Amino acid sequence: MKSAVVHLICGPVGSGKTTYSRDLASVHTAVVFSMDEWMQNLFGGDLPKESDMAKVDYAWFAERVDRCEVQIWSVAEQLLKDGRNVILDLGFIRKARRDKARGAASGHGFQCQLHIVDADIETRRTRVADRNSSLGHTYAFAVTPAMFAFAEKMYEAPDGVESEHATIFRS
Repeated sequence: MKSAVVHLICGPVGSGKTTYSRDLASVHTAVVFSMDEWMQNLFGGDLPKESDMAKVDYAWFAERVDRCEVQIWSVAEQLLKDGRNVILDLGFIRKARRDKARGAASGHGFQCQLHIVDADIETRRTRVADRNSSLGHTYAFAVTPAMFAFAEKMYEAPDGVESEHATIFRS
């Protein structure tokens, strides 16, 4: 295995993944790739007005997330080959995405560390509402209640086997 590490940040919406990622980056001298930032920078102007967000086609989001992920991996691999650690703050709410990322990392000879970030649902709802209104340092776009509910249904928490060697952070 090469010495660079791919840190996978997993957790439900509002759990504190981006804040955790930024803190982790300073500890591991790593480059953070945040899906929310990529989506906002590349496609934010294409999003409907906030009042129309309930009508958003989630297939539209999924296609763009997939495209961002391909490009993120392309850049991350270059950094990893140069011995730089990377932090993938991509949500990883689905087990299949985590498995794919671990496979990609090991397939290129890189170490992979899963970090599970979590908080109770009411704390997460409050954080999302606060972030939406304050437009704070982790704000990329408004997460509507419908988006929160959709992501909540999609989230597959890591099971005991998957989390056995993970770093777990409850915020």
